[in-house]
Amino acid sequence: MQIEAKFEYPNVVSGVSQENHLLLRLRTPANPSLTQRQPIVIGLVIDKSWSMKGDKIEAVIEASCALVNWLTRHDLLAIIAYSADVQIIQAVTHLTEKISVSDRLRSIQVGTSTNLSGGWLSALRAVEAASVPNAYKRVILLTDGNPTSGIKEPDPLIQIAKDHFARGISTTTIGVGSDFNESMLVDIAKAGGGNFYFVDNPETASDIFFQEFGDIGALYAQAIDLELTLAPGVHFKELLNDFSHQVSEEIAEFQGDAKSLGRQKINIQTGDIRSDDIRNIVLKLEIDESIRKIDEPVFHSKVTYYNLVNQMKLESQEMDFPIQYGDAKGKQDPDVLVEMLVANAGKGISKISDLVKQGNLEDARLILLGLIQDIDANKHFSPNALGSLVHRLQLMDAKIQEKSNNLTKHIFAGSSFIARGPEKIDLKGVQVHDEIFEYKTKGDIDLYKCPEIKTMVEKKLEEGFRYVIFDFSDTAHIDSSAIGTLIQIVGWLRRRGGEFVAANIRDSVKKVFEITRLYNHIRVAETLPLARETLQRIIFANQGETES
Repeated sequence: MQIEAKFEYPNVVSGVSQENHLLLRLRTPANPSLTQRQPIVIGLVIDKSWSMKGDKIEAVIEASCALVNWLTRHDLLAIIAYSADVQIIQAVTHLTEKISVSDRLRSIQVGTSTNLSGGWLSALRAVEAASVPNAYKRVILLTDGNPTSGIKEPDPLIQIAKDHFARGISTTTIGVGSDFNESMLVDIAKAGGGNFYFVDNPETASDIFFQEFGDIGALYAQAIDLELTLAPGVHFKELLNDFSHQVSEEIAEFQGDAKSLGRQKINIQTGDIRSDDIRNIVLKLEIDESIRKIDEPVFHSKVTYYNLVNQMKLESQEMDFPIQYGDAKGKQDPDVLVEMLVANAGKGISKISDLVKQGNLEDARLILLGLIQDIDANKHFSPNALGSLVHRLQLMDAKIQEKSNNLTKHIFAGSSFIARGPEKIDLKGVQVHDEIFEYKTKGDIDLYKCPEIKTMVEKKLEEGFRYVIFDFSDTAHIDSSAIGTLIQIVGWLRRRGGEFVAANIRDSVKKVFEITRLYNHIRVAETLPLARETLQRIIFANQGETES
């Protein structure tokens, strides 16, 4: 993991007090050198209360079956269903035989009330008891309503999430329909180090599971703690991001100025991070006029984390950031400005959600339009990241205008999406282009061939490719490791504004795509010419969006 840092204005002007924004960026490699990712232990908790009957429970079961097929035989899964009672559908097991697990999922029948805490705690216990070295553990909690039995109040549920996250088990929450408490599910996910999703119609359930699997299947580091020790005369004012943080003050050696007595230390917990990801942290600092007397860096930083691709080893990196003096503060750094806009959007959406809850849609929309205007005016600094953010905010605006029945849920979901990081990344130092890279697979694709394929694609990413075709005409079989690799490659390309197409899939591989429902998430073409035509249309459309 790399640590990068820069100021909004590069120079510190001596003799005057000044405010400056500091951007800290954690960057992970796209394809860490490993032959096999760490095992995943998942507890899947499904609401089977009466309100889930019909399309909702059917869609969730089919999406869950797809998740089963995406996981490898090295992974473990427990499945709990709950209504008034708690039913163990599948005890924790290695996924060496998946058909029986899917059959058990399809046996779920709806019941009566909603014992959410009972189902969730049962899954947490099962996952915690799984003795698997170096495993990443997550529970996926799904509900379409409020708890009606068991623990009903939000605070103790949030504490459960926090306590188990401290023990290495994260929780993702998925709200289905219109009757659940979105505020509670968001807070559980935040305290539990997971994600929050909103399934507004049954058809999107599979998309949510695909996104969640892509997230946990590519994790690089867990329990990241960033520690900043500020120089005397440098003072923390605000953290723009919504990360948990603590501020403490140490007494430094007296240096002739009362303001120099305090040395602040800030600890920031940024959650988990995937491979090929960027975590941006923006702080507002105040630097007082005595700073010229300080002969040391602006701050010393240390990031500590558990490396999930290196046997869960506790690792750390450290960095000093030197002071650069000048007669003027210098030009504003556009990179820092972009991240300030993204962080402020997250804060703005929090205000918007409060106003919407109060029924004050007019003021909510005024704030939202102000955010859109500010970001759109600076979109040229980062067309990918800011362009996708503007699009998401415009979708929120449309929901407000139509006074959607699930308006607060859409806003919470949008806020959680933004908090997870940019949908698309802007690559510094890589000149992306619109040429298409074609790769013909050779033979079967399994656990042992996947690292070679990912390394090859990573090299092409470094060369600026973001549109890729895989020709599968010589491949008769792919296993679940290959499925995970394809999902990861698709994520890499889409985060760069590109796309992936699979072509010439033989019947045996088609069956795997059908069983795992990859057809819903990965573009497929019958022939190479059709694959090229598909990508050319996408490239043409993307060029039009960039020009506009």
